[in-house]
This record gives sequence, C-alpha cells and structure tokens, in this order.
Amino acid sequence: MGSLERKQRQKTEVRAAILQAAWQMVKKEGWQALAIRKIADAIEYSPPIVYSYFLNKEAVLIELSKQGFTMLINSIQQRLVLVSDPKERMEALLTAFLQFATKENELYQLMYTVGTGVADVGKAFPALATFINLFREEIQRLVKGNTLTEETCRCNYLICMSFVHGLVSLNRYYKDIDPAMNDMVLKKAIGGIINTIELS
Repeated sequence: MGSLERKQRQKTEVRAAILQAAWQMVKKEGWQALAIRKIADAIEYSPPIVYSYFLNKEAVLIELSKQGFTMLINSIQQRLVLVSDPKERMEALLTAFLQFATKENELYQLMYTVGTGVADVGKAFPALATFINLFREEIQRLVKGNTLTEETCRCNYLICMSFVHGLVSLNRYYKDIDPAMNDMVLKKAIGGIINTIELS
C-alpha cells in the first residue's frame, strides 16, 4: 500500500472515530452536551485535528443526522420488500418509521432537532429528499393510476408525518404504551388518511 493510500485510510479511520465518539456522547449525555474538546479527548487527538475534519460541533451533529436518515430509509426499504398491496405498503412505511423512532430515540430526536437550525434541510440532508420521494411513490400507488398533484402529495406527507411524530412523542411521554396499541392506532390513522386520499 502506497503512502497516499495509507494517509487516505488513516483520514477515513479518524473521521469514523470522531463520529463514533460523538455518537456515544449523544447517547449518554444528550446532543446539547457535545463539544469538540470532549470528542478530541475521547479519541486522544487534539481539538485542531477534530476541527480539520468538522468545522464545529453543529457540523458533527449534521453528519450524525445524515447517517440517521440513511438508516431510516434502509429500515423502510427492508420492510417494503415484504409487501406488495399499496395499503399494506403505506402501513409498512409508517410502521417502520415509528419503530425506527422508538428504537433509535436519541438519534431520531437529533435528526429532527438539528434540522430546525438549518436554512435548507433538503440541501443539508439529501437522504430526507430520498425519504420524501419514497413516500410520494407509495402514496401514488394508493390512488389507482390517478396522478396526484404535488400539493396533494405534500399535504398527505405532512399529515402522515405530523401524526407519526405525535405518536413518537406520546411514546416518549407514556413509556408504557404497548407496541400492539401503537400498531392499532397507526392502522386506524392510516385508514383515515387513505380514505381522504382516495376522495381527493
């Protein structure tokens, strides 16, 4: 292996170590407690080394959020492979979203909190656009060949996301909600949303 390749491999390893250390801190102390100096101490490098990879702690948090959106999309796609009926696919998409948000609670909170400080979430999180397109494809399947306007797609996306985010928040508040109850609530809500789409 040449020196150039060795340097590139080392850079990749250091970057991964920075993100891994940052993620452990976020899980343990919350994202607000993250600091470049803490990351540097954890990986036994000086703060300037960390700054040579990331401009500031916000840049680290944005990168962790990007990884979160990629993980979310992978979870959804794995679930969608198992079903073909359009209604079941929409249920699968939103159920996978809810389960990801519940299982990866700290990461999910980070993804949807860091974005509030970003001017353009579409540019900051390209995987979010992928998720929205995935949702658009699934909602289009529900209307049996009729083309939905962009406004209708956007409206239904916001309805579904508002509902799921609300259910996620309730699960954080009421820690004893049975997963079966989540499934029941999700199915009832999706049924109502689907009926609305079919009438539009």
